[in-house]
This record gives sequence, C-alpha cells and structure tokens, in this order.
Amino acid sequence: MSQSSGAPEPVRSRLGLNPRLDRVVFVGALGVLSAVSPMATDMYLASMPEMSQWFDTTASMVQLSLTAYMVGMAIGQFVLGPLSDVLGRHKLMVAGTALFLLSSVVIIFTTDIRVVLALRFVQGVAGAAGVVIARAVVSDIARGHRAAQLYSVLSLITSLAPVVAPLAGGVIATVADWRVVFWVLTGFGVVMLACSVFVIPETLPREARSGGGLGRIFRNAGEVLRDRVFRRYALSFAFAFGALFSYISASSFVIQNVLGYSALAYSAIFALNACGSIATGVVNTKLVGSRSPESLLLVGVVGLTVFSVLNVVLVLLGVLGTVTLVLIFLAQACMGFVLGNAVALAQQRAQHKKLSGTGSAVVGMGQFVMAGIVTPLTGLAGEGSAVPMAVCMAVCAAVSVVTVRLANSHHAQSGA
Repeated sequence: MSQSSGAPEPVRSRLGLNPRLDRVVFVGALGVLSAVSPMATDMYLASMPEMSQWFDTTASMVQLSLTAYMVGMAIGQFVLGPLSDVLGRHKLMVAGTALFLLSSVVIIFTTDIRVVLALRFVQGVAGAAGVVIARAVVSDIARGHRAAQLYSVLSLITSLAPVVAPLAGGVIATVADWRVVFWVLTGFGVVMLACSVFVIPETLPREARSGGGLGRIFRNAGEVLRDRVFRRYALSFAFAFGALFSYISASSFVIQNVLGYSALAYSAIFALNACGSIATGVVNTKLVGSRSPESLLLVGVVGLTVFSVLNVVLVLLGVLGTVTLVLIFLAQACMGFVLGNAVALAQQRAQHKKLSGTGSAVVGMGQFVMAGIVTPLTGLAGEGSAVPMAVCMAVCAAVSVVTVRLANSHHAQSGA
C-alpha cells in the first residue's frame, strides 16, 4: 500500500469494542495523553501567588516551576521519542504516565520549593511520554490525509485543555489552596495511566523497530534532521507555537494590567480564544479529506501572520482595546489550520524513514524550546506593555510563513 494511503491494517484498542466505538475510544485516549501539557501548566497559574506565600519564597522562584516543567518536557520528548523507535511504544507510555502520577502526588506533600522544582522537571519528562508517543502512534497507524485528520482531532482535544484548565484553576484558587490543583492533576494522571494500560496497544512491532541500542537515538535524530522538508515543517510548527505561546505567557498581564479587565473576565477571554482555534480545527478536519494539508497549513500561517502584524502595528501606534482582543482572537483561530497539518506533514517525512518516534521527538522538542525562548521575551517591557507580546507573535508568525512556503515548494518539486 502506498505511503499516502491509510494504515495497512486497522489497529484496534485493547478493549475490543465495536469498530466505531473502538475508534472513538482509541483516539480519545490519545487525545487525553496529548493534553497533559496545558493541563499541567495552565491549571496552577492562578495559584502561583498563594504558592509563593505558602513556601515563603519569591514569585520568580515559583515561576521557575513552569520553566522546569517546560525543560523537562523538551528533554523528555527528545529522549523518549527516539527511544520508542528502539524499544516500542507501549511500555514507555505506561512508565511515563505512572511517573507523572507519582510525581504529582509527591508535590502535594512537599514543603521545599526546590523539591517542587525538581519534581516539576520530572513531571515534564514523564508527561512527555504521552505527548511524543501519542504522535508516534498516529504515524504507526495512518498515512497521508488520514494522518492529518487524526492529528487535527488530537489538536482539537488538546485545545480543550486551555479552556478547561485555567477556568478550573481560577475556581480552585478562589475556594481552595494550591495543593488541590495537584490533586486534580493526580486524578488526570490516573486517567492517563488507565488510557495507557487498558486502551492503547503496542503499535510498533518488533520487526519494525530501529536497531543499534540506545546509541541509535542520536543517530536517528541526525537522520531525521537531515531531511530538509522535515526540518522546515518542524520549524513552521515551532514558530507557529511560538506565536501562540507569546500570547499565552503574556496574556494575563496584557489583558488585566494593560487593557484593564478583571481576573474573571480574563479567564473568559482566554477560554473564548481557545474556542476559536477549536472551531477552525473542526473545519480543518472536514476540509483535510478534500484539500491538501500543505494548502491548509499555508492558509493558517498566512492568516496568523496578517492578524499578528496588524495587531503589532496598532499596538505600536497606541491603539489598544477591543480591537486588540479581536485581532488576537482571529490570530489564535488560525491555529486550527496550523498545528495538526504541520505535525502531519513533518511526521510523514519521518515515517518514510521508519522513524516516527524520533520525528515526533524533534517536533515536540522544538515546540517547547520555542516556548521557553519567547516566555521571557514577552516580559521585557514589564507588566504594563503589550508591545513585546505583539512583536513576538508577529515575528514568529512571519518566520512560520517563510518556512511553510519553502517546505511546500521543495515538497512539490520532490513529488513526495
């Protein structure tokens, strides 16, 4: 069967349900595993001030727990993705989700902020197993348009977390202490572990695994990165995510301090913007069956760039207010055409080399490295300016357009 077609053999979940329900449960389980990052970051943001008081430390020290998680997530994806190409998917996924669950419990009973930082790093590494291996599983079971549809569905499910997590976190911060957030994350870890153990099967048979032992990890990464088209689609995903994270990391200060909205209004605006990307993600899953992922990705990054550049021009001119929120909403809505398609196209190149796990790792690491870069940049002008956020969004979006056009052009010329 050609690489552009669907999976050679349909893969069923471990539950053995009727085919239609089995497919829903299978994809839903992958979506739960993919949603760990926004759940583990967005939910406790509102509790950070209380955490600094409880641990008798500075706000910046507590904020380092977010950085520690991001670093762990980046490193975890880089290691676990290629490792899954060598050892298989299932055992690593189960081990990672179990470690995430355990570290969440230990954080609740910790009294030293330094231990929290170490455990958040462990959480990031462990949570990476679900994220990176879920993407690799899709590459194992689907090709071409079908893979793009599945990645879009995963992006949709993952997009629900930025709606639910901050709203839940805001309620928790109002009525309970910070440890309740990590009790909720523990419950989420239980669900992740159940999905890993009881739903997701091994999708990479022994004969399809990469040989050469653990040293093969870096050789596999080098082989994937030598593919010019893969690099460009991976970069387009990373920079588009950079535009998104520029907004996420600075939005609470911009919307509350600069635009003057309350904390509750901020939570509602944040959720509304997430709903915009969900809506376009639904449209993308419908269109990708009849339109090429390349064209839909280009539409997404061009729209992201147009709205982001217009926003930065207005912000520099001092025009802020409702128009700022509208342009941010439109820019974020374009992400529904970007994330799933960019990942699908990059993973398609990695799949050609039988290195889906490695490709997923490189894509994921680039995503979180970019998040780590833009987060401090968006705060360069302090808490009372929207300029750094707007500039970061526009620059990242513009670079994403360039990389997509270069990748699409080379992809078309090679006939791949």
